Amino acid sequence: ETRKIRRIICALVTLILLTRALRIGSRSSPLARIQAQKVQNALLKDETSRNIEMVEMDTTSDQDGRSIGLKPLGAQSIDFTGSLDQALLNNDIDAAVHSLKDVPPFSRWNHGEGTLKIAACLAREDPSDVIVSSLSSDDRYFSIGTLPQHARLGTSSARRQAQILALRGDLHLCNVRGNLEARLEAIHNGEVDALILAAAGLKRLVRKQPDVLQGLQYQSISSKEILSAACQGIVGVAIRSSDTNTYEICRGINDKYAGIAAATEGSFLNALDSYRPSDNWKGRPPLAALMVNDENTFQWNFKGLIARPGGGKLLRSNWKGDCQSVEEAEEIGIACASDILERAGNEFFGDGWMK
Repeated sequence: ETRKIRRIICALVTLILLTRALRIGSRSSPLARIQAQKVQNALLKDETSRNIEMVEMDTTSDQDGRSIGLKPLGAQSIDFTGSLDQALLNNDIDAAVHSLKDVPPFSRWNHGEGTLKIAACLAREDPSDVIVSSLSSDDRYFSIGTLPQHARLGTSSARRQAQILALRGDLHLCNVRGNLEARLEAIHNGEVDALILAAAGLKRLVRKQPDVLQGLQYQSISSKEILSAACQGIVGVAIRSSDTNTYEICRGINDKYAGIAAATEGSFLNALDSYRPSDNWKGRPPLAALMVNDENTFQWNFKGLIARPGGGKLLRSNWKGDCQSVEEAEEIGIACASDILERAGNEFFGDGWMK
């Protein structure tokens, strides 16, 4: 009799889990809503009968509004994911939609306790950066190399700043923070001459809100000028590590190629994250990473970079070959990080490393 009751209870619990709404958390910014909608649409396409509830919330980065003139992002504690991650841990939501480039390295994500994990990655969009300027600007504003001397260029990313200064030490870099629409206002208000933004986020927003680029133009930046942030252009779905039911639901929308790229770039980032070259530098050194699949040869190509914040020195690591799994991808990222650290030695992180 007891066993029968237990079986009935288990069946009821399973029924509840299958029929109740899957609660998906998202930041409240327009771009975050668009990304969450992509996840929702993918899940509904995978199983049209599923009931999904969208839960919006602000992170500190949304609440702070726009600001100009702050320290580089790498030297600050900017929260892009923490509120959503805490809601996951509190069981207020079942999944959180993140731009994977905003998720901290796994050694620091949720204090490195391993209580959260990425269950799925959507197919990667354009991982490059773009330069945005006024429509009235001439074609000198289409690349870093051709910008007018001493032009005011907006970006709060330490990664971008280091690579820009390595190319053009004369440029005046302005630390522009805020959601995408707020940052674009800096051009309209004459506070900067141009902005550097992630192509994927801008293109997602423009598809839904074409007017956001009214009076503006943009051009892609070659990875030879600025190498992308790790996992840039990849939308990921975070869940509680113990939630096997949500994991099985989300795995159905996972893109294998995006997963391999994220694993390589993420492990590279994670391996280098713990290095603190200076007590005065609160973040990690500026890092960049990009793993792409050649459509013609089906070979993978990885590029990694570490830089001094002032752009005085950059070190690169390159790898090319076959990769079939996330586990292999993680090993590649770690090996490339080890290669860079070995070549960096003490000199790279020595006196004057901030330059």
